[in-house]
Amino acid sequence: MHLSLLLPVLFTLTSARTSPVERDSFSLVGLLDEVILFDAPAFSDPSNPSNTLVAQQAFVYFHQTDIKPIVSGVQAVLNSLGLDIGNSLTNIEERLKLFAVAGLPYKTVKVEVKGCSRQAQLSGTSGLPDLGISLQNVSMGSCIAAKELLARVKLSFLDLRTFNGTIFPSPDSGYGVFSDIDDTVKVSHVLDTLALAKATLIEDPVAVTGMPELYASLATSLSSPQFIYISGSPFQLYPFLHDFISTAFPANKGPILLQNLTVINISQLLEFAGNDGIFEYKLSQIDHIHGMYPNKKFLAIGDSTQKDPETYGAAFNRYGGDFITRIWIRSVDGADNTAARFAGAFAGVSQDKYRIYTDDQILSLQQIDVAGGKC
Repeated sequence: MHLSLLLPVLFTLTSARTSPVERDSFSLVGLLDEVILFDAPAFSDPSNPSNTLVAQQAFVYFHQTDIKPIVSGVQAVLNSLGLDIGNSLTNIEERLKLFAVAGLPYKTVKVEVKGCSRQAQLSGTSGLPDLGISLQNVSMGSCIAAKELLARVKLSFLDLRTFNGTIFPSPDSGYGVFSDIDDTVKVSHVLDTLALAKATLIEDPVAVTGMPELYASLATSLSSPQFIYISGSPFQLYPFLHDFISTAFPANKGPILLQNLTVINISQLLEFAGNDGIFEYKLSQIDHIHGMYPNKKFLAIGDSTQKDPETYGAAFNRYGGDFITRIWIRSVDGADNTAARFAGAFAGVSQDKYRIYTDDQILSLQQIDVAGGKC
């Protein structure tokens, strides 16, 4: 199936030149603006260990337009491709809603974190192409010791809405897990466009069998490691994926790092799996994680559908086995699971540092003493 058949433009971004005076006048989050405050990792300031830094991301956008025409168009196209959406219009509307909004540039987002001594400020959401996005390391001062801290956007006294996120502090020691999402912990069928469309837009999300139990066991055996999810999905799917992780993996919640993709039609939405830049994107996120936690040991978990083996192999060679101590890759049917592919991906990585596992081996992974050096 050619993806160009799948619905034309979801939205058109328009921009106008804005003078400095106008930017200053409207820089704060207003009553008609909406905010997504992404869950974020927190780490000690290398230059001042008593200070906590947060890699905070926010998206500011204008209130949502009516997406029913878009949903109707999606419904017609999916029906023409033989996909019965049944009673799933609500799911489609919910998952497409952020593709139908316009991000707002030059917005200042003030963030308070309960338990931290300082209020942070994200200044200047971006213009095109990442319209409305801000990602900055912000200082929160001294924070109480906690696994999770509640962050909220500080609004004007007239604005009674709440926009919340979670901060996940973690020391620069102990263990962490960074994990892919699609076809690693969530059934997504990224190699099958029609099945991917159903899993992304229509169906309720389903965890890969055995993975919630495996991750729960890792939370115990690795003594409450920092979980960080790195996905090639566009950030517009953040609410959907956040709800999935929170529900299916309640003991393993953590920041979800997604791509800032400019998606203007449904074919691009479904082609994220084949994005040529996914290797560079994920490797850059691992670079950022290393910058936050250079002395933490990580177990890297992914699958064989995209570039996880190549990404983790490159990161291992870049930072060594003291940072990425072990690599687990789920072998997915239909992917390139050849010995030649894995030999190339893990060139320079000792064979006792990585494992290719099948679904019938997931249960047995709980017995592996990763902290003791086993793989």
